[in-house]
Amino acid sequence: MLIYEKLVDDIFLVYSNTTFWFKCQGILIKNKNLGSILIDCNCFYEKEIKKLLKDPVEAYFVSHVHLDHVYNLHYYEEYNPKIKVYCPIPEDKYLKDFNNFIRDNGTLDYGIGDNFKKFAFKELNFKELNSVIVFNPGTEYEFDSIHLKTIHTPGHSPGHTAFSIEDKREKKRKILFVADIGLTKMGAWYGFKYSDLKTVRESIKKIEDIYLNDDFIIASSHGPAIFEKQPEIFNELLIKMNEYDKKILNMFDTHTPKGLDDLIFKGLFFSENYIKSIKGNHKSIIYFFENNMIMSHIRELVEKEKIVEVGTNQWIMNN
Repeated sequence: MLIYEKLVDDIFLVYSNTTFWFKCQGILIKNKNLGSILIDCNCFYEKEIKKLLKDPVEAYFVSHVHLDHVYNLHYYEEYNPKIKVYCPIPEDKYLKDFNNFIRDNGTLDYGIGDNFKKFAFKELNFKELNSVIVFNPGTEYEFDSIHLKTIHTPGHSPGHTAFSIEDKREKKRKILFVADIGLTKMGAWYGFKYSDLKTVRESIKKIEDIYLNDDFIIASSHGPAIFEKQPEIFNELLIKMNEYDKKILNMFDTHTPKGLDDLIFKGLFFSENYIKSIKGNHKSIIYFFENNMIMSHIRELVEKEKIVEVGTNQWIMNN
């Protein structure tokens, strides 16, 4: 069942109370004159998407092309061929040809491209789209009285986009939808080849500056909406990333070289209980994710001269 959490009049955080684990939430902006605007309202069952489409929908904005955000997006196109699907550059090409996605995200090079495609097409029922409207993050849109500003926040993915939503006609609080910036228990996520830890940090600071300099209700693709100003949430994100640096550094010593196999699946990013619960081909995908996240921190630690490489993908703590 869909839950509509009112943020301000006519703007809702929409999420499903289904127990399916691979899902996200999004924004519904109701507009009687043009039709509704949706942002990331993807990961619901087909019947829930049909419910969202009972009222006219003018446009659907994709924050970024990760599967938990887009695997059911084709239903919108099938049920409402007139809907305008907006996607940030360069990720529009992933929606039109999945081979571009597995090439850029690193799963093809890593040898799990076929597993990843099977997960997408067979398990999640992903389908490529026929029509996508491309936008450069930073573009601003006017939908009747709604001013929608897109904000480029890369690092999580190349085109990852946050959204500032303001009703110019009525006096309401603004909404800042930050997609997958990291407002979750796990924190920021950077598990693909194209993900970049330094850029993630820069995007967090960028969103922090925007949030602190205006009166926003903040919401994300995962987790609760935040109505009261909480200036500490972004610093907590950065602290969590620094803690991963420390945890990984503590796994090294100055004598015994260690490689990725000595670090992965030790409970750093994914808990040991979760790892034990993984079955079949999913384990190779989770292994790939943690591999990339650990490598992001290793590159950072090498740059800071905390560790040094002593062989191919082998490191020791620096004296």
